[in-house]
Amino acid sequence: MLSFLVHSVRPVRRRSAWVLAALLGVTLVGCGGDTAPANARDGAAAGRSEHGAGRPGARPDGAPPWGGGGPATAAVPVEVTAVERRDIAAYLETNGVLEAETEVDVVARTSGPIVELAVEEGRKVAKGQLMARIDDRELRAKMEVSRVAHEEARLAHDRAKNLFDQGLISSEDYEAARSRFETTAAQLESDRLQLAYTRVEAPFAGRVVVRYVDPAQQVSVNTPLFRLSDFTPLLCPIQVPERELRRIAVGQPAYLTVEAWPGQRFEAKVQRVRPVVDAETGTVRVTLEVDGQDKLSPGMFARVFLQTETRTDTLVIPKTALALESVGDTVYVAEDGVAHRREVMLGFREGDTVEVLSGLKEGERVVVVGQQSLSDGTPIQILAGPGAGEPPVAPAAAGSDTPGAAGQPPGAAGGPPGGPRAGSGWPGAGGGPPSPEQLEQIKERMRARGMSEEQIEERLRQRRAEAGGGSTGGGGRPGGSAL
Repeated sequence: MLSFLVHSVRPVRRRSAWVLAALLGVTLVGCGGDTAPANARDGAAAGRSEHGAGRPGARPDGAPPWGGGGPATAAVPVEVTAVERRDIAAYLETNGVLEAETEVDVVARTSGPIVELAVEEGRKVAKGQLMARIDDRELRAKMEVSRVAHEEARLAHDRAKNLFDQGLISSEDYEAARSRFETTAAQLESDRLQLAYTRVEAPFAGRVVVRYVDPAQQVSVNTPLFRLSDFTPLLCPIQVPERELRRIAVGQPAYLTVEAWPGQRFEAKVQRVRPVVDAETGTVRVTLEVDGQDKLSPGMFARVFLQTETRTDTLVIPKTALALESVGDTVYVAEDGVAHRREVMLGFREGDTVEVLSGLKEGERVVVVGQQSLSDGTPIQILAGPGAGEPPVAPAAAGSDTPGAAGQPPGAAGGPPGGPRAGSGWPGAGGGPPSPEQLEQIKERMRARGMSEEQIEERLRQRRAEAGGGSTGGGGRPGGSAL
């Protein structure tokens, strides 16, 4: 009867038949008949017949071969993008602090109390626009005295000239009258200037950065009143190593980023290059002219990317496609519903894009989200990107016809879950743990992607657990370490 049941389930997958036979054998033994051991032996023989005793990788007890006894591997959901061609540039990265093209302190040129403040900090002003006014009553009175004295001197000069022309006075008397006339004229002009200085006007168009004084405050000559800056254009001085000087020229393009406007680029260009090298630092001062777009201000700290070279029509991929947990540059390529690990050689890096010199072809799909769960040959399901919506490839069935390596123990490549995953990405010999030098390279790659030290340690801990089957480390060695 047992033999009949076993043969009746042959259309079902081999592992199901083997499990059912084993379960039936246990049940019959529990019922307490003399035929139970015989039937169980018959079931085992049938199981051996099903799995092909003597086939490569077959187990002597008739169980499924090593590497075929695990459950079906579920497809990992991922997002992909296509390898494309475009231009990419190389940049010299450095830092700088923004400065105004022109920035001055507007000071008082006469004395007196402030009676009016016409502008405030942050206000844009035009050239000649009133910024503040100093009390002018005393100066107006003084100018009026000078005006009357000058008018009297003018009349005396006119009389002296007539008399001198008639020969009635000496030349000395005439020269004295003329000198007094000119002196009072100069005094009147001086008083007019002092009166004009009570109106504090903008010397150029710009923006009020600082207001130093308050209303009714008494000021004297050279007291700072405002700081005025011209924000158009903004400048960004940087220090470039001497070895890079041959790649720098006036007009060379660049761009800046600042914390105040994350994700936004501000175009710039080289305005001037200092013709001497600083002997102490070995650097050259290069000044960039920046288009601030009315968003940047002097004093902002900026990251500067100075373009030094451009390559056209080259293969590029997003930086997010690079696998973090590898010593070399590695990506996963989606092909026929399976992720294939691929080593690549990189060239220029521009923002979130990197150039691929070898290892990929145009149009191939690389995984950009989900690669941390992949190994070489993992079935995948594309959720976004080219090919999204395609049904995933059916995972390898348990007990498939693909034999395991003869004598290969559980936990080896192709074995049931619990051992290290094939192609897990650990760069040690035979997929083993990485060396300390390789581990440090992996950490540096993670830091370059903006991961914190806590995130790095957590990710490596997960990889240790995956490589060691969760409870064992160092490739399945009890008490070992995957790292």
